[in-house]
Amino acid sequence: MARVQSIMEADLAHQARVLAEQGAGALFAGLDRRLGWEDGQLLLSTDDFMIQAPWTDMSIAGRGLVLLPSLFARGAQPLIDPTRPPTIIYPARGSATLSAEPPPVTDDALVRLLGRPRARLLLLLADPASTTELAHRLDVTPGAVSQHLAVLYDAGLLSRTRNGRVVRYARTALGNALCR
Repeated sequence: MARVQSIMEADLAHQARVLAEQGAGALFAGLDRRLGWEDGQLLLSTDDFMIQAPWTDMSIAGRGLVLLPSLFARGAQPLIDPTRPPTIIYPARGSATLSAEPPPVTDDALVRLLGRPRARLLLLLADPASTTELAHRLDVTPGAVSQHLAVLYDAGLLSRTRNGRVVRYARTALGNALCR
């Protein structure tokens, strides 16, 4: 259950960061190719959605829009209930990692540069994660992960965000460039 909550929290943090740094257009485009943002309006490509026409003309003025990540969604799906705010359910980033093994480190240059443990950590951080989550996925102690995260953070390859008692690490642009 903690892993599910962790994925959801990481997804919401990612979506908030995209919205703050790149705007609503990038947020909706990143959720699903059928969503768009133009002139302050959310656009839906109804060709692929199984929805009724009123959604395309519906005003949400003042009612808000709920974005709801799901581990089971295959694409974004709008939900309309006149008694509730309009909602878009979308696939949570990182949901595939629930059953996935950590990626093997195959980039010899990255391993030579950082060492196998740090290279593996950097590759795992395609989606933000906490020290505990990373330790669990790698089957090592949180202390060992913490030491490597500190080095990667100090080198400018990772950023960190605190949410209550949980600190999540994510790759910076430099970290992403090294993982290409």
